[in-house]
Amino acid sequence: MNVNSPFIEKRVNALFTIIENVKVKWSRYKAYKFFSAQFKDFIESHHFENKKLEGEDAYIQKWSALSKKVEVYSYRFFSHYCGLTPNIVPENIGRYYIEPFLNPVKYRYPYADKNMFPRIIGKEYVPRTVVCRINGRMLLDSDFTLADKDLKKYIGDSTSLILKPSVGTNSGDGVIKFNKVGEEFVSIDGKVTLTKEFLMSYGRNFCLQEAVCQHEFMNHLCATSVNTIRLCLYRSLSDNQSVVTAGIIRIGKQGAIVDNAHAGGVFVGVDMASGELDKHIIGQDFYKHDKWNDVDFSKETLVVPNWDEVIDFAKYIGTRLPHHRLIALDIALDTKGKPILIEYNIDFFGYWLFMLTNQEVFGKYTDEVIDYCKMLL
Repeated sequence: MNVNSPFIEKRVNALFTIIENVKVKWSRYKAYKFFSAQFKDFIESHHFENKKLEGEDAYIQKWSALSKKVEVYSYRFFSHYCGLTPNIVPENIGRYYIEPFLNPVKYRYPYADKNMFPRIIGKEYVPRTVVCRINGRMLLDSDFTLADKDLKKYIGDSTSLILKPSVGTNSGDGVIKFNKVGEEFVSIDGKVTLTKEFLMSYGRNFCLQEAVCQHEFMNHLCATSVNTIRLCLYRSLSDNQSVVTAGIIRIGKQGAIVDNAHAGGVFVGVDMASGELDKHIIGQDFYKHDKWNDVDFSKETLVVPNWDEVIDFAKYIGTRLPHHRLIALDIALDTKGKPILIEYNIDFFGYWLFMLTNQEVFGKYTDEVIDYCKMLL
């Protein structure tokens, strides 16, 4: 038998399709079990009653359009924060039934590489790249040409630098800040001196950037970390327009250089119309608190500077990512209040951050998202 025959090729392709479908179904089932257990634990740890709630049947009916397995614990938990709305996104459905269709996996990798941000978004909208490394090869400058000179040439007048992995990052892992000490750059813990040799040992994919000097508003919240505005950007399936549906500010713990909740930081909800911050903050424990870093949120009226410009900037970024429709943006403000993109995320979307601050991820667009993803199942 001719092993190269179209018949054999067709059978092999069919077998691979079956295997992939089984893997997808198994992943979805595992996610259902994992998130059911997780949110059930959250309910118990917060001493919420674990019982059927008003509107639960409507919630199940709505999301069962995408999966027969709708875990109800997300609804029972998040309803204590954002009310009894059927638009609460079940984490397992969001992760495995929505994101793969709004942000197709095969288009993610070039967009997700932080070294591509200046090319995709524009150099003027991101921190300045000093040098970078791609796929474990040589050091490159900001134009991706060989960085064969002394590092000082590329550092220029910068006094603080940020080194971070450019792919596969999570919650600020691997981020190192260097400050200028005399003629050298030393990590803030004093353990590492910045050299070419250290960079080549740091990892196969990274970017060394000029640190952002942030606006006094952000310094008021935490002066040691770059505190970012996390926005939910959705590009509508009906008219292709980018809309910002929800937002928070992530705030580091005094002394830390990152603002992630998983790294000890907190977050606070932002009113989408005005840019005003909520009167309480939330930590990784999901409890509400009034004070953080000597700031009493219950007493101060805090409004993000240049809020309209921030929203317009987010919408602009949406036009630069044509393959993706659900984007989590992390935006800093420089000393003049100009928005600067620190990062965008097109996978592992954090629905929970917004729902814990009484916001809906998709809001009035929820039904169109469900209808679209249902067609592709």
